[in-house]
Amino acid sequence: MRRRLFAALLASTFLTPGAAHAGPVAGFIAGFLGSVGISVGLPAGFTAFGSVIAGANVGVALFGSALGRTLLGFGLSALAQSFAPTPNFAVPEPSAVMGNFAQSTSYAEWVFGRTRKGGPLAFTQAADRRRYYVVILAAHECEGIVEHWLDEYTVGIDATATDFADPNLLTSGDDSVYTAPDVIAARGRIEPFLGGSGQTANAGLVSVFDEVTSQFDFAGLAGAVLWAKKTSPETFTDVYPNGKQWVYAPVLDGNNRIWDPRDSSYKFTANAALCLAYWITEILGGEVDWDEVATEADVCDESVITAESESIARWEINGRLSDDMSFESQRGQMAGACDAFLYERADGKVGFKVGRWIEPTVSLSAADFLACEVVEGQWGADAPSEVVVQYIEPENAWRETQSGVWVEDATARRVRDEPRLYMVRYHNQAARLAKRIAKARRPQYQLKGTIGLIGYELIGQRFFTLSHSGLGIRQTFEVGALRRVNATTFEIEAVSAVAADFDFDAATEEPDRPEFGTFESEFETPEVSSFSATAISDARIEVSFDAVDDDVWVEVRWRELSTDYWTVAQITNGAGSYVTSWLQDGTTYEVQVRTGEPVTFSGASDWSPDPPEEVTTVGNNVAPSALSVFSTSVAGSDVTIDFTTANDGNHYATRLYRNSTASFGTATLIHISYVGPDASSSYVDAGLAAGTWYYWGVPENESGQAGTASGPESETV
Repeated sequence: MRRRLFAALLASTFLTPGAAHAGPVAGFIAGFLGSVGISVGLPAGFTAFGSVIAGANVGVALFGSALGRTLLGFGLSALAQSFAPTPNFAVPEPSAVMGNFAQSTSYAEWVFGRTRKGGPLAFTQAADRRRYYVVILAAHECEGIVEHWLDEYTVGIDATATDFADPNLLTSGDDSVYTAPDVIAARGRIEPFLGGSGQTANAGLVSVFDEVTSQFDFAGLAGAVLWAKKTSPETFTDVYPNGKQWVYAPVLDGNNRIWDPRDSSYKFTANAALCLAYWITEILGGEVDWDEVATEADVCDESVITAESESIARWEINGRLSDDMSFESQRGQMAGACDAFLYERADGKVGFKVGRWIEPTVSLSAADFLACEVVEGQWGADAPSEVVVQYIEPENAWRETQSGVWVEDATARRVRDEPRLYMVRYHNQAARLAKRIAKARRPQYQLKGTIGLIGYELIGQRFFTLSHSGLGIRQTFEVGALRRVNATTFEIEAVSAVAADFDFDAATEEPDRPEFGTFESEFETPEVSSFSATAISDARIEVSFDAVDDDVWVEVRWRELSTDYWTVAQITNGAGSYVTSWLQDGTTYEVQVRTGEPVTFSGASDWSPDPPEEVTTVGNNVAPSALSVFSTSVAGSDVTIDFTTANDGNHYATRLYRNSTASFGTATLIHISYVGPDASSSYVDAGLAAGTWYYWGVPENESGQAGTASGPESETV
């Protein structure tokens, strides 16, 4: 039996792996253009995004083994090193990939399950006062976009806005589920493409740029075409808070071409076993036993109950892989997310078991070991007493987040392990992994040894029983690593394990998950207080408010009432007032102010007051002196008003008023006399009805500023 196994293993190509291939693939351009063998120049604004076929090339360079050179089995205690927070950790934090980067060559990315990410710019160019750009999200077909994010805003897409020239963004005013301010709505457009068969070039992009032809169909790639429209200076920071076009980093359901042997179909799924099988076969180019995959997929689909009484699948993979990640990093993230044990089968295929307890069927004794070292209760200075898993939390904008703390030993010196598992999106899953990692890294026993031909019996076995009379041990162990030294010798590393290590009662064992809410930043700029806006001479407006700190800038804006465009001025020296100029005399203006950070005006406060203050301008605010003479006389039904203006250069006109009572407040304007300073004039108020009438004379300057009224003088008709 062992000889036959031995012969089969010698024939396996998985025993001589090469290094992971992380470079871009030169053959990508054909895939980018959607037509193999076509050679054309890229138009201005396009970059070569590589590589849509990188997975196959990684496999060619890598295999040998999905485990690593000479490895025949690889478990959690060994995998844990590949997602430990070391300075050389090769997996970028999710927040680091929520950007859009313009670069000459980019690496292919694969998306499993549901996650949020950005991507490189395959095209960016300005035209028609708009910035057009194309973001690539995945090097394969995707299921769909779940949430559209522009910077840190969520938006929707208006399906009725079919014209590429029209904006199609839905904002907070359209539906409370979106967080983007309404000012964004009219200034942008998103048109996703998912990489499905028959994908054609974006018609809108083709219509705008002559260089973009039907060849640019981004075949096999998922992404989006966007445009962002220029806006006025006063609204720029509201529309584009980062000072440029929005970063597009949506939440998407990824690869929908994952094979499920249980129903013989390709589908979108986050099932960890099916995603692992895709990684092994499609990205690494290896082989699996699909019957075995089906068994593990069923285990992954089993329901578990979270501390919030939610039912979720036991093991999911939700995240991204990139062609620039090392093989060890890819393996660690994929297998670590589901506590997988990887092994190389006798037929050269890659096998795996997702996290669960399996009763051991192989027993080792002292006679099986050429050398054996067992350490009890001495874990070293780096053995963690508590574990906190960094995972992806949807409630934290799909960013990396620390899980609740799993405390393995509250009495020991506090040593925290913070494994980074960026393909986990559920707190319960992160908590289960925290327990498993703590048990694997702080076991009762650690074993290292060299064994003989019985090593072949251990291939594919996650657990074994050790009965060692000399050491007085009868204990179950979990394989950390099984390596072939030569044809008859194997090295084994293992840690003690019991079935309870794999049990998990969320009600009692799941730590409290982090809470998230909306908090005001302590650096948020305050709104101005004690605001006032007053008309002063020469058709100006003086805006006053309490002075702010000199590290805060103030913006003042004004516009004519019922018009659309604001004029904006900035105050940068901590002053508490500002005087406008070059306004129209006698015109009503709306005035507002706000504060913000210097230069960028980020964190700006709301404009206040709301609604704006209304002020009517005055060219000359010095009122003329009262009339020097004002008298009346009656003849029949006519009353004659005689007056002489004061010798005052501010005098421009005289307004005459009449009322049937002695109240000036309800008097009627009957005449305006435009005589200058130190001049006499008269006016006849003719055809009056019988009764007593009262008269006033009011001087005013050229801006309509009134002086002291003369009167009342009364006459009876």
